[in-house]
Formats: sequence, structure tokens, C-alpha cells
Amino acid sequence: MLIYIDKDEKTPIYEQIYIFLRQKVLSGSLKSGDKLPATRKLADELSIGRNTVDKAYQQLVAEGYVTSKVGSGFAVNKIPIEFSVSNQGASSTHSLEKVKTQPVSIRYDFSHGAIDNSIFPYKQWRKSINYALTLMESYSCIHYPRRQGEDSLRQSIALYLQRARGVSCNASQIIITSGQQYSMEIIANLFECSSKRFAMEDPGYDGVRIVFQNHNYRVMPIPVKKDGICLASIQSLNTDLLYLTPSHQFPTGAVLSIAKRHKLLQWADDTNSYLIEDDYDSELRYDINPIPSLQSLDTKDRTIYTGTFSKSLSPAIRVAYIVLPQSLMDRFYRYYYRYNSQVSFLHQTVLSHFIASGNYEKHINRLRTLYRKRQNDMLAALDTVFGDTANISGEGAGKHLLLTLKNSLPQDELIKRAENIGIRVYSTKVNYMNPADCPYSQILLGFATVPTCELKSILEELHHVWSKD
Repeated sequence: MLIYIDKDEKTPIYEQIYIFLRQKVLSGSLKSGDKLPATRKLADELSIGRNTVDKAYQQLVAEGYVTSKVGSGFAVNKIPIEFSVSNQGASSTHSLEKVKTQPVSIRYDFSHGAIDNSIFPYKQWRKSINYALTLMESYSCIHYPRRQGEDSLRQSIALYLQRARGVSCNASQIIITSGQQYSMEIIANLFECSSKRFAMEDPGYDGVRIVFQNHNYRVMPIPVKKDGICLASIQSLNTDLLYLTPSHQFPTGAVLSIAKRHKLLQWADDTNSYLIEDDYDSELRYDINPIPSLQSLDTKDRTIYTGTFSKSLSPAIRVAYIVLPQSLMDRFYRYYYRYNSQVSFLHQTVLSHFIASGNYEKHINRLRTLYRKRQNDMLAALDTVFGDTANISGEGAGKHLLLTLKNSLPQDELIKRAENIGIRVYSTKVNYMNPADCPYSQILLGFATVPTCELKSILEELHHVWSKD
């Protein structure tokens, strides 16, 4: 049996041997009772140390693929058919038999959801952690987190939202969750006994659409125009919930005009519907001051306001929140009166102190300055490299832009060619209910983690491969 290893591969040699042999067992090439080559013999054949081979074999023994018998070497065990290569072995990303077909390693990633690790306020966050630990140390005992979230965090968020977004609320209306999708899970559950009709922007955030589809809601797409959601499409709409991102529509970047906001609120009141306002990156506005929230204009208690700290601090923290209208609080208490909070007491206390100390707003101001510069640099580089061969939209806020090329290449081909040279760009097809509605040559480009000093050369690489016949 010939075993292949690549001494230039980053994967350790013992792991290459282990993976190769494991796949042979799972595929049936090595059958129950077959013997593995002696460790000394295989080490000589591969010109490597015997200990390296033994380490690979011991891993196979530990996982039950082979058995070691004194004086008899290593024999293959019987593996149940349900664990064959079709289920397990084929998924290995390190398969040596697939080395030649593995994609090029990614050098630059234009992810729209990524956060530059160097921007995180470690010093200030550490102070808040120390505060939270000192507070916990002073307690006689530690209880489960409060069901809606800790009072201190809900109070800090309420005060911040009033200052920064004009949101009219008090701490009792705020629910702390472990992410935006979990916020949507709660809302979907609250309307479980309704007609289960859910409308949302199209294109829109597919992560929200999936939540409501999983709850068996009928999802109705509403087209997005340059000034936000199309109101003509909702006039005869009969729905319980309408989800939208009015201050920076995802992914188009459209901003819902003030006239449309008032008409939308009137529609919600007239139809007894609720609006879900996702204010996910409204603070990152560069051309003008942050736009007042839809909730701040609502005098009829029809807006469910949601936000997250994933875009402003880190997606690793896993803290988001819902501001429920007073009219839905009794429904929430009935449904969730026995549910514990999903977010740890420690993280809630740290974040509460971080906001109350003023460090969160300082961090937001710093983010706004940094991302404004990065977006300007991105726009300048795109203009220099692509000129009038592409249209750009979504500028003015957030951490991504939409690039629509004026060539004949479809989106999938653009992504493939970029990937082949180690550059990852993103499709917007997933954001459309019907992927065929997606613009033919549109690409989503995040700019938060791409080195600014290299932007022009990176875009020139893309322009070159995208211009080839």
C-alpha cells in the first residue's frame, strides 16, 4: 500500500498519515482484519522517524479504527456501514487524495460581517471585566441571570438608545438575547398563534428569513427601491409582521425616507400589524448624522425595535436585544415566564459597565472615524480601478458596498475567478427570495478587514481576472 505525504504541507506528517489511513478504512479499501504496515517499515519507506508513524497509528487506535496487538502489529477493526466514507471520510478538509483540488488559500477576505480585531477596545473592556468580577466576588451567592436580562444592562441600553437613537422605552421593555436570530426566534414565538404571515424586504437579511421559515411562517417579499421598501406593495398586504432595516437597508444600503416612515407607521396602525425595526448598524453613518429610528416616530406602539452588539463590538460577545412595545409585554410574560436568559451574568455585567462608563459611545465615535476613512479609501480605489465599468451603491454607512459590474460575467463566475487568485468576495443571491432576481454581475464587498494600503493592488488583481475572455 502506497501512502502519500507532502513534507511541504502545513498539516503535520503524522496527521497526514492518520487521515490517509482513516479514509482507507472508511472507504473499505482497508477491510476488517487487514494489517497496517509495520511502523519501522513505513518509516523507512517515507524517510521519516518511526515515532511519527507510531503517533499516527496511536491516533487510529484511540479512535477505534484499528487495534494494536503485541507481536501482531496493528489490525483494522470492523466499522459500521453508517460511518462509511460517504458520511464521514468524504468531508475531511485535509484529505491527501484531494490536495491537488483544494482551493487556493485565501489572502484577502471582503467579508461584510467581519470585525478588525485591532479595533476592539481591549483596555477599556478589561476594566469592565475586572469590575464585573469584583462585583461577583462581593455577592454571597450567584443566581441564574434574570429572565429578561440583568436590570443594569437593560437600564444602560435604554438610556443609550434614548440618547443615540431617540428610542422611547424603559428598561422593563428590553429583552436581552444571544444574537439577532435568537431575537427573531422570540418574536416568531410570540406570534405563533397569529395568521403566521411575515413580510420582509427583498433583497433582505436571509438569516431572518430562515428563522421565520423554520417556524412555518408564510414569508412575503417586498421590493426595495432607492428610498427604501416599496409602500405600494404593502397597501393591500394582510400580514402580522413586517421586518425591515430602514436606516441602512441590507444589502442595498437604501435609507427609508421620512415620508415613507410616517406612511409605514400609519399602515401598521390601520392594519393592526407590527413593524420589526432592525437597526443593526445605524450608528455607522458617515455622510450625515445617524438617522432617527423608526421607533422614535411611532406614537401607536406598533414597532418592535431590535439591535445587536455584533457589528459595533464583536460577534463573539453574542449579545443582542429587543425593545418590545408595551402592548406585547403581557404576551412575552405569558410565553417566557419560565425561560432563563441565554446570556451569561458575567457578559451582561461587563457590557452594562462598559456602556454606563461612556466607553461604548467613545468606541462608536472611534469606529465611525475609522470606517469612514476605510470606506472613502475603498470608494477612491474602486473609482480608480473600475471607473465607469461598474456601479457602486450602499455608500454613506455601514461596512460594505455593492459593486455591479458592466460586463458579461455572471456573479458565480466572478466569485470563482476571485477565489482562484486567493481573494474572497460574496454573492447577494442568498438575500433574494428568488435568486434569479439578483442582479447578474453584483458583488458584495466588505471593507472592515482588508488592508487599506493594499486596496488598489487587490482591486487591480480582481479587475484583471474579471476582464479576461
